[in-house]
Amino acid sequence: MNEINNLKPTESSINSHEFTSPVITTSPKKKLFVWGGITLVILALSVAAYFFIINSSISIDSSVKDVVNNVGKPADPRTIMNPITGIMYTPEQASSWIDIRPLSVMINNFIDARPQSGISKADIVYEIVAEGGITRFLAFYLSETPEKIGPIRSSRHYYLTYVKELGDAMYMHIGYSPQALEAIDTLKIRSLGRGNAPFYRDNPRNVASEHTAYANGNTLREHGYGLGWEGKRDFEPWKFKDDSPVDISNPQIDTCSITKAFCKPLTIDFWYEGDYTAFFKYNPSTNSYLRFTGYDLNGDPVTHVDELTNTQVEVKNVIVQFADEEAILGDDKNRLDYTLIGSGSGIVFMDGSAFNVTWLKEDLDSRTRYYDENGEEVMFNRGKIWVSIVPSRNTAQVVY
Repeated sequence: MNEINNLKPTESSINSHEFTSPVITTSPKKKLFVWGGITLVILALSVAAYFFIINSSISIDSSVKDVVNNVGKPADPRTIMNPITGIMYTPEQASSWIDIRPLSVMINNFIDARPQSGISKADIVYEIVAEGGITRFLAFYLSETPEKIGPIRSSRHYYLTYVKELGDAMYMHIGYSPQALEAIDTLKIRSLGRGNAPFYRDNPRNVASEHTAYANGNTLREHGYGLGWEGKRDFEPWKFKDDSPVDISNPQIDTCSITKAFCKPLTIDFWYEGDYTAFFKYNPSTNSYLRFTGYDLNGDPVTHVDELTNTQVEVKNVIVQFADEEAILGDDKNRLDYTLIGSGSGIVFMDGSAFNVTWLKEDLDSRTRYYDENGEEVMFNRGKIWVSIVPSRNTAQVVY
């Protein structure tokens, strides 16, 4: 208030010459000239104001028409479903991927290959042991195609089961086991690796060269199209539903007594506890699962971060599938085989809960399907999916 009052002229200042208007005297001719000039200025301003108002009213009218025309006009409905994740899109949103096949990439999970790039953008990831207890990821991209994916590693033949299952996806790998090479040729896999798809080396961590190969996802697609792999092969999607998380707002509900998976992270030791142990921690704020992999020097799980996005890997559904594993007799590298066609047991984690399932895959091209204890096919949450294939002898090493 003092600042405002100080702006008011004081009584002494009003009486001073500072606020006294000077007296101007002019002749009658000069008065006429001045008044005429003022009249012309007023007339010019009036004309300008008129045209300004007219133009403004035109633009306002057109804006009003646009608003009126859009009132009651329904938004473009989400009628297109991503067949991998179940997420719904508008036709415009889906236009970039609706008529193409998935892109699959074999991604390295060796310690020196971390953090990987583009892994968080995958619609679904399959994690299986390659050899020696070291897992490797097979990531599928449809709704998003990252500009940097990797590090990329060599193929194993059992991963091709999912390449075939998901619409004969284009498949990027660098190298292959003898069994994988035979399967690629026999099954007519759309192998970008065998098709000399371009990749590059990036080695800021100063590691061995086999952990430094990356590729641009869009470049891989374009290369595949050049090999005649345009179009797609439809495949049967899983069943999906909207989220239905555990109600943690009700103080009468003891969520830990309902499901251990809500309170304790899922821990998966594929072969043994160590650098390739996988963890999934339920995030109630997003009704999803945050991924960790391996341990730090303090014995705590290490956050699994995507180097490309600098975000933690997070998925809506986690599937643990138990499958028979055996060593390939006579293989000089102690390579493995997994039985992924047939049936077996598993566990599904979603909505903060866990429940036992049975998996069934009738043949190479059919989808692996999961059924609950009532024999009903599982309806997954719409969103990204992570599948961990665990040796059936190690069911006790899946703890939650």
